[in-house]
Parts: sequence; C-alpha cells; structure tokens
Amino acid sequence: MDSKSAQFDAVTATMQQQTTTQNNNNANLRSCAGCCLKISDRFLLHALDRYWHTGCLKCTCCGAQLGELGPSCFSKGGMILCKKDYLRLFGNTGACSACGQSIPASEFVMRAQGNVYHLKCFACSSCHHQLVPGDRFLLVNGSLFCENDHQKLLKANNNTGIRARNKVC
Repeated sequence: MDSKSAQFDAVTATMQQQTTTQNNNNANLRSCAGCCLKISDRFLLHALDRYWHTGCLKCTCCGAQLGELGPSCFSKGGMILCKKDYLRLFGNTGACSACGQSIPASEFVMRAQGNVYHLKCFACSSCHHQLVPGDRFLLVNGSLFCENDHQKLLKANNNTGIRARNKVC
C-alpha cells in the first residue's frame, strides 16, 4: 500500500443486546474498552474488535457519543473519530488512478498495488466490466484486466508468463 495515500478504516459500531444469566453472573460480562469496567447495561457497542458502554465510545476530537451519531465511526492514527472530524482532519484521499478525479474521503474506494480507484472506475480496461470483491484481475502498466481478458492478453502475447495474481478482496 502506498504510504503517501491517505488511509482510513471505516468501523461499524454495532449495538448488541447483552445476554446475562438469571443470577447476573459477573464472570459473563464484558469489559468496556473505554473505562475498563464491566458492562452490565442491557445494550453495548462493538467497535474496533472491542466492547464499549454506549456512553464510552466517543469521538477523540469533539467528544460526541458515536453510538448516537449512527452506525459508523472512523479510526486513524490511534484516534476514534466521527465522520465530521475525520473529514475535517484528513480531507480527500487523493485522485483516482483510472480517471484522475478527486476522491472524497467519505467515499468507498478500491485499492490495487498502491493505486486507488473510485468503485465505478475499478473496471477492466478492455471490456469495461466493473470488478468486485472476489474477482481476479491483472494490473499491467497501470491498466486493469479481468480474468477473461487476461486470458486473451496471454494468447496475444504468446503466453509470456503474465498471470492473474491479484484478487479483489
């Protein structure tokens, strides 16, 4: 991954109903990543592979309770951020490698070998089929090729050993 391109992780904060035994056994309760206390509340949040009290998962910058703002939060540089503060701090992610247009930080992207693409631009250069997670592709001189067109490229190049090594994840 290109270290110069801005990177973020969109995190889904899911609210879960905590099930406790009839006698309220504290051994079954999860600990909050924010305050380290046991979560005995009926509901808890799950974000960044950790559990939180609904009041403890807060934006590092503005202090907003992220569970109240919606199902997503952002994480970068050890900070947990609301969408507004993420955009304010980190702005655009750069330009699309296919069309050259700016990519807003809030937009989902596809990445391949350090290149960043709009979802609609992540397509085969030959047949223009949009590539999706699970599709195999080949990146040749900055151009994407689907597996079918890759086979045609191999035949046209007399099987020079170019293989579809990449898979959209």
